[in-house]
Amino acid sequence: MPPTAVPLAAIALISASALAYEILLTRIFAIVHWHHLVAIAISLALLGYGASGSVLAVAGARLRVHFAAAFVGNALLFAVSTLACVTIAQQLPFDPQALAWDYRQIFYLAALFAVLALPLFAAANCIGLALWRFPERIPQLYAYDLIGAGAGAVVLLVILAMLQPATALFVTCVGGLLTAVGAAIRLRWYPGPVTLVATAIAGGVLLNGLPDVQPAPYKDLARSLDAYGAELDSTSAGVAGVVQVVRNEQVPLRHAPGMSLQAVQLPPPQQAVFVDGDAAGVLGDYRDEFGTQAYFRQLAAALPFTLREGPITAVFNAGVGEGVARALALGASKVTAVEPNPQLPTLACGTYRLDSAAVCGDRLVDWQTQSPRAYLAGEAGTFDLIVQSVDADASGVAAFKVDFDLTTEAFVTYLRHLTPRGVLSIDGPTRVPPRLSLRLLSTARDALLASGVRQPARHLAMIRAWQRFVLLVSQAPLSAADQQGIRHFAATRGFDLVWLPDMHATEANRFQVLNEPQFFNGAAAILDPARATKALPDRFRIEPATDNRPYPLRFTRWSEALVAIRDGGGEQLASVDTALLIGMVTLLLAAVASLLLILLPLSLLPRPASGRATTWLRVRTVLYFGVLGFAFLFLELAWIERLQLFLGHPVYATTAVLAALLVFAGLGSRWSQRRRDADHGRTLHIAVFAILAINIAFLGWLPTVLEQFAGASIAARIAIVLVMLAPIAFAMGIPFPIGLRHLAGTADALVPWAWGINGCASVISAAAAPLLAQEIGFTGLSIVATAGYLSLPLLRGRDRED
Repeated sequence: MPPTAVPLAAIALISASALAYEILLTRIFAIVHWHHLVAIAISLALLGYGASGSVLAVAGARLRVHFAAAFVGNALLFAVSTLACVTIAQQLPFDPQALAWDYRQIFYLAALFAVLALPLFAAANCIGLALWRFPERIPQLYAYDLIGAGAGAVVLLVILAMLQPATALFVTCVGGLLTAVGAAIRLRWYPGPVTLVATAIAGGVLLNGLPDVQPAPYKDLARSLDAYGAELDSTSAGVAGVVQVVRNEQVPLRHAPGMSLQAVQLPPPQQAVFVDGDAAGVLGDYRDEFGTQAYFRQLAAALPFTLREGPITAVFNAGVGEGVARALALGASKVTAVEPNPQLPTLACGTYRLDSAAVCGDRLVDWQTQSPRAYLAGEAGTFDLIVQSVDADASGVAAFKVDFDLTTEAFVTYLRHLTPRGVLSIDGPTRVPPRLSLRLLSTARDALLASGVRQPARHLAMIRAWQRFVLLVSQAPLSAADQQGIRHFAATRGFDLVWLPDMHATEANRFQVLNEPQFFNGAAAILDPARATKALPDRFRIEPATDNRPYPLRFTRWSEALVAIRDGGGEQLASVDTALLIGMVTLLLAAVASLLLILLPLSLLPRPASGRATTWLRVRTVLYFGVLGFAFLFLELAWIERLQLFLGHPVYATTAVLAALLVFAGLGSRWSQRRRDADHGRTLHIAVFAILAINIAFLGWLPTVLEQFAGASIAARIAIVLVMLAPIAFAMGIPFPIGLRHLAGTADALVPWAWGINGCASVISAAAAPLLAQEIGFTGLSIVATAGYLSLPLLRGRDRED
């Protein structure tokens, strides 16, 4: 006889462990590959939920008879596979940069996410089986599922602040083992043997060692360690990433972006710093003041310091302090260093303080560990000079990276914090044809116009070095003396002029000579088309990024990508942003897999007697739970991305949004259980119209309100997010259990299928959301999601229709 006890605590624990695994997967994927691809990784990992629906739809009747064995077995499978699958995934030779010319990477990508989906498949089986086994307890089970998941997100944030990702992964494994033991005790299914098996698994893992999470061979850290004499000097972990320092006494590191080709002074001794395997600057030995000053004077980024004497300077995204050392060496009277990752200044001013003492002086340097815009929203004053360095990969892997520091609104904020003759200086990498340099020039132009400047071209200047540009945005029009100083600086160091207010085309393209003055033509086309010798090509997206679409590193247009794919040329594909290619491939894989997971169970399901599962009911089931999956994920991802600006870091935004949505959606689900079946239609109407009203209010006044609290502590900001999202999350938790309970009363054989449809829709929506957000913005994504919720009462229908 099947057990009647409901393992509510086990449901909460497996949900907490599963969501912790998902978030932890983003950290592990960031280390092994790139964190910009994390949303894509999670989208296909969620295929586990869709696969679970397929299995339960086909074999659920037999599994339901053996519910206890199936539940405990899947909990054990989750525990074992969390460690095993991450280990296997690291062995797959997936290289995102090779996707343009190596089509095998598509299969490696599919295999990677299929492997990572297995733990989630097991967890989803536990939850789906419970929903089918206890249909009368669906709202309560759904509530424990969501509340447990929200708690898992918060607990993981605490764990990541103290432990390495591999150790945190073991904690999720233990969560699965405890789920199995707790369920065995609750269901009275061999609790003793299950406890022994769980103990043996945990002991075996500890004896054999935890998985070694290492960056892929193509990442910066791996390449640095391949050099002769390189050795790992230190490693530290935190919420923002794993920070590692590489020392090389045999082949000295030489990191000098924008260095003049006429330079005579070598860089100071350096050690490379990496965050999650990606280069994050260098720790320099700046104790030789004369040599350090001579070195920094040879860099293109020294330009703004030649225009202002003793400037009070702010260095944004200061990292381990290289920009701070440069500012001090070039005459800054005081420096405010703003860095969102607290591990980096701790590294520079702690373990390596002897070498980096210049950047840690309390008298001249003030370190602020928050994002630049969060800092400026507080009690920040004004500056003579604001400096920011931008890094972007040449292959376009970072095209999906959300960056609120390079939007039009960000530039407007920077300008507000400059003194009357203050200057904003931004340096970054160049590519041919020019992309980032022209986009930031367009952004600066729009910011100046928004700030009331009528002739922005008179406030802008740009030079370029070998693979590096420097953009100056002046609060006041650049004087003749300023322009002459820029010309002298460029000529004496062999840098090319890109734009000056009184510049002639013949002054461009003199040192790093191109076939045509592409940089000047692009700048002139943006600022003064009459002076351009050639029209600006429409090949790349160089329009300014905004807070609604903060993707400043996405350059490939859809038309270019589709032409490159159609023609199949390796050179054309190589010019397409790699992240866009991966996003398109992932969306295709997700769509194909999801259709199979939905249509295959439909064809295998026996046709119920008495017409209880009519064709129209099946169609409505697909639409209702599919639309619900899209709408929930679109809103979730839109708020995760949008609130990165307010919370200052993706990890905080992800945790706060997931915790708020899942916990309060769980409470909404629990509340819906108390409603009579006859009231479900009315309750659903109230829920969707509440979602509409709250979203309208959010879009209208929320940005202004959040800006007022942006300078609060991180704990206060997280609390504000939780309170803000609570009402809409409560309403978002109501439609799913109401729909599922309605289905259980009309055609209960379709319950696991509906569970799978919802999971598959979540997979596709997670893959589609980044692509769609880049076209219609976060506001557009929210509008689409709200429209989906408004359609749910129509899709559910009325009881007598079934």
